[in-house]
Amino acid sequence: MKVKILGISGSPRKGNTNILVNECLKGAAEIEDVETEFLALSDYRLDGGCTACMACFKKPDPEILCYHYRKKDDGNKILRKVLAADGYIWGSPVYLLGMTSQFKMFIDRCEPIQALGGLRNRVIGAVTCATARNGGQEYVIWELLKSAMMMKMIPVGIPVWPAEGIGSPLGVAGRQGWPKHVPTISKESLTAVRQDVIAMGVAKFLGKRVAEMTKVIKAGFTLCNPENGETEWPYGPIPADYLTKVGDLHHGYKR
Repeated sequence: MKVKILGISGSPRKGNTNILVNECLKGAAEIEDVETEFLALSDYRLDGGCTACMACFKKPDPEILCYHYRKKDDGNKILRKVLAADGYIWGSPVYLLGMTSQFKMFIDRCEPIQALGGLRNRVIGAVTCATARNGGQEYVIWELLKSAMMMKMIPVGIPVWPAEGIGSPLGVAGRQGWPKHVPTISKESLTAVRQDVIAMGVAKFLGKRVAEMTKVIKAGFTLCNPENGETEWPYGPIPADYLTKVGDLHHGYKR
């Protein structure tokens, strides 16, 4: 069973969060038949957040996706990469105890995917980094995972603890330097998470678990699926014509 794991970093800097997401992807790639891709939001142009025009819900279209920004920025290019993947690593550094504005913008721009049924049953792991060991990492991990759960995804945490210990069982909680933090104004801060052997170690574990569970779930749907009556919904986004057949999922009634 071949699967693709997409790692997305929402850091405006090319530094620690990118390193941790890529370390997760290295772990994922060690599993057989796993393809990986890294995407840094800082490499793409996003002109704004969702405008709630609801055009994507009025006429869901996997080719058009976002109607409002479709000819203005790279949002749809990003969404097509998201739709092509089977599992995900999402990463954002801690900014004022929350995710970055760049990552929040990306999440809000996923509304066209929601209109297509979301990323149902696709696996996700979360990554973050802060300047302190307890600097808001679990807040950001939870922000990332609860957004993913809203998109019908399946979150996973750290399956095992390395000998050195663990930052958080919920995801990769890195620190910018160890045993002392490296100030962000210094050039060395961009790679300081490499000093955090705990974060670097669990990143590989998380990547492997995301890859393994992605394969298990995707393979399982080849055996249990709506066609043979064993499940209600298909794997992944639900096509617009399928929604028309079964009824309005957002209001819980059948047409």
